[in-house]
Amino acid sequence: MKDMVDSKTCIIIPCKNEGIYMKQTLDFMYQTEARELAKIIVIDDNSNDGCCNFIKSQPNRYLNVKLVRTQGIGAARARNLGASLAINAEVLVFCDAHITMKNNWLKVLLNSLNNEEVSLVCPGISDFNPNSPIGYGQTFDDKFQVYWMKRPKDMVEIPLAPGGCMAIKRDVFDSVGGFDNGFRSWGYEDVELSIKLWLFGYKIYVNPFARVGHKFRKVQPYEVDSTEYHYNRLRMVYSHFNQSRVDKLVIMMKDYPNYNEIMNKIINSDTFKQREDYFKNRIYDDCWFFNKFNIPF
Repeated sequence: MKDMVDSKTCIIIPCKNEGIYMKQTLDFMYQTEARELAKIIVIDDNSNDGCCNFIKSQPNRYLNVKLVRTQGIGAARARNLGASLAINAEVLVFCDAHITMKNNWLKVLLNSLNNEEVSLVCPGISDFNPNSPIGYGQTFDDKFQVYWMKRPKDMVEIPLAPGGCMAIKRDVFDSVGGFDNGFRSWGYEDVELSIKLWLFGYKIYVNPFARVGHKFRKVQPYEVDSTEYHYNRLRMVYSHFNQSRVDKLVIMMKDYPNYNEIMNKIINSDTFKQREDYFKNRIYDDCWFFNKFNIPF
């Protein structure tokens, strides 16, 4: 069993082949209040570029960082593993391994969670370039594609919290079972968690007074199996949406080269049992969610 991390706030960073960005992310965090306010768990999910070796080689510098190595369990499970090791944490902060931040980013997020209405909060997220546009949460268009939202005047509810940086109350995270442990490799884990939170009666906010920079890549630094990526997408839809919306997505996906393989994986998984459990226990249905945020899908 891996050693547990005892802290009220725990930052969890899944990582795979991040090159220089993993160290850059930790060094930026160490220049902020995060160094005093939080413990950090890095889940190195089978990197082959040595991107986390510096943590072990400089133990006196990264005293509050725990490194855990896994063998390719995927993004959702890596995040869940980090959460399971954060004993006594009242807040879990999930961050990508390629972000930058300035002072007060964590304090703003933690203060936001003092509001009983707020279950999860995210900052504005921009590219590394300081002049790049900032996105304030995400939503869907009529083709079920995710896009960024514009800056609000104050903290407001948003449909989807981007996984690049989000802070969630631990009891809320546990009550919905965390990220979907049935997801493969990478893709849609943040979208699925956001939808699940709303349907189970929790609220997601963006605080525009917090901001992080994020490295947006055109290509991932590791192989992403398109079958598994779209498996996650379809599993999410089957888990949470009514048959009409499922049918819409199925029609959109039927031209994919690996569609039959994806469907076979869905059929042979626990997706339909999960659908049954979620439909029985949720507070709101997907029509409520789409109507609340005026999403035309």
